[in-house]
Amino acid sequence: MMLCTLSALMVLRLSYQSSASSDPKWPILPDPQFVVNGINQDGGTAQRVVIGLKALAEPETKVQSTSIIPTTTKILPEPSVPWKSLEILFTGSADGTLATFGGVTVLVKNGHLGYKKDSGFLDVGPLRSDGLNDVQWVKHLDSYLVSINGEKQNQTVTPDSSTLPIQIGPDGWKAGIVGVCGYSRTLTDDEVVANQKAGFAFAKSLNADTKTVTVHAELGAFTVVPELDRIAPYRSALVAEEYTILTITNGRMSALKPGMKVRVFRWGLLAGKKTDVANLKSGDKADFVIQPLGADPKYEKEFQVDTLDGDISALYFVDVTPKG
Repeated sequence: MMLCTLSALMVLRLSYQSSASSDPKWPILPDPQFVVNGINQDGGTAQRVVIGLKALAEPETKVQSTSIIPTTTKILPEPSVPWKSLEILFTGSADGTLATFGGVTVLVKNGHLGYKKDSGFLDVGPLRSDGLNDVQWVKHLDSYLVSINGEKQNQTVTPDSSTLPIQIGPDGWKAGIVGVCGYSRTLTDDEVVANQKAGFAFAKSLNADTKTVTVHAELGAFTVVPELDRIAPYRSALVAEEYTILTITNGRMSALKPGMKVRVFRWGLLAGKKTDVANLKSGDKADFVIQPLGADPKYEKEFQVDTLDGDISALYFVDVTPKG
């Protein structure tokens, strides 16, 4: 790395490395009849993937909580294709109606899953207290056996119909639905466990840090872009700027929050020419993609110019917005 401060200012950095890893896959079993799932990044866009059916909701919906699929989502079927296995992966354990299908109302009450029976509650089994749960129904003769987090329960249920629609959170479910998946065949016990494990890994990955984030930010202090002869023989230079993060519009980094001040290195000189960065002034707002400066060694080797006041608490990033 070539670091030039132009004013002999020592720069101390607090390094931050992204913990992003390969994305787990869910459902892990082949040939699902339908899948509805999404990814939410702290108020970003929930993206829905639907196979073999359609959902009564916009393809993309802005959400402001940890809910992955907005509540009161009805899933419509392919004509006359009944489901034999159903999985709902959800977060939170607040009391309420989780789903309805075939005249069956699935409830959560006092940390337990159950069914509405007359005006009462038929207890099926306990849920996890940490708020991440996987429930699967598998057809056996005319009834359905339910497994909670991979463990088969004794209580069975017989719906009026095993065809869709299935309604998710019809009464304003207060927690998050990570995904809904169905099969036109009966899953084995081993397959139920495999899907549960894959579902947990998938749900946890939704809250994992991404390699990059897209931010809307306001410029505070900045480094003046030097003339080309000041960096000779280099012809490109990254210059340090101080930004206040206004919003994170895509991606997630647990160490990065709106309102924080961060240092962002952006190209001030590129291939011998000054970029638009040279025309910026304090108070300007911009949208760009950033990643931790130390995440890619190639940026450490570039010529860097930093005349900002030292701040050992600041996180350092680099602008990696795609060009063109």
